[in-house]
Amino acid sequence: MSTALWLLAVTETTGVGGGPFWGKVAFTSVFVALLLWLILLPAHLIDPTGVRRPWWRSTRFWAILVTSVQIGVYVILG
Repeated sequence: MSTALWLLAVTETTGVGGGPFWGKVAFTSVFVALLLWLILLPAHLIDPTGVRRPWWRSTRFWAILVTSVQIGVYVILG
């Protein structure tokens, strides 16, 4: 933990980095890319048997929900 704090202090004092806005954009864009991948992923890659499951047992549904919540939390609180 002390290494992380030291690195944070050095980064803040030397002005290294693109600033908080571009950091937020970069971090959020990773989750947006993941969300697009989850939405566009063919169904046969998730369940090769092709069984339609209810939404509460759908892995894709929960992955999309968790990713959306992560994006929202980071945009609002980040």
